[in-house]
Amino acid sequence: MNSGRVFWAVVLIALGVVLLAGNLNLFRFRWDMLWAVTLILVGIWFVWRAFVPAQHHDVNFFAGIGELRPNLGGKEIRREEFSHGIGECDLDLTRATIPDGESTVKASLGIGELKIRVPRDLALRAQVNAGMGEAQVGDQKDDGIGPQIHFQSDDYATAARKLFIEANVGLGKVEIKRRA
Repeated sequence: MNSGRVFWAVVLIALGVVLLAGNLNLFRFRWDMLWAVTLILVGIWFVWRAFVPAQHHDVNFFAGIGELRPNLGGKEIRREEFSHGIGECDLDLTRATIPDGESTVKASLGIGELKIRVPRDLALRAQVNAGMGEAQVGDQKDDGIGPQIHFQSDDYATAARKLFIEANVGLGKVEIKRRA
């Protein structure tokens, strides 16, 4: 079960029930209370996320707000997707298992910083985009409104193991670094 999506679904349902009950005159609805309840629910979400260890997450998941650092050590990466709302997302693929053939990772972040680390000896192709902010793959860098980078390592076409990364950030920074 995806706890991030369930949480936001429950929040939306609860807000909808409160608004409907107010429209049906079951109680007097006050907008100032809506903001207070929303802040309390978001606070509960932060507390809950603080007590759930990252290693309990699946590889494919959605997370909402805060810091996202999934434990990918030993995980086999074939076709994976990561999505995060607001905050920092750090995907360290240096300890993951990349099998022969082409593996694909798609990562998206609404607002914040998306960092992806890949093994230096792995053939890499990347498409990196930001709505507004900064995009960087190795030494290539672009910033401003709509920065994008298309990168392909020299050995990509002939490599037995290769990784294609599609990374997108709405507002903020996306960075892919190759590490030993």
